[in-house]
Amino acid sequence: HRHNSVALDLCVAAKPGVYTLMGREIDSQGFIIDPIRCDWVPAGVFVTPPGWWHSHHNDSDEVAWVLPMQDAGLYTYQRTLD
Repeated sequence: HRHNSVALDLCVAAKPGVYTLMGREIDSQGFIIDPIRCDWVPAGVFVTPPGWWHSHHNDSDEVAWVLPMQDAGLYTYQRTLD
């Protein structure tokens, strides 16, 4: 999936094997082309640029938590995404 605004994600809890893949384009099957992998680390932060495709994965046996922060509300209020 992707968003029109930037996403700043704070990893609250995650074990090894939890990560996000992101990139500018997807192929005809819907897979991200040449993805950048961001491994989730507790108290770590990663940024998804506006318009980038991304997918979140949990290959661990534990629940992972992320707190996403987006600037979409500001753009909605200003009506710049219309």
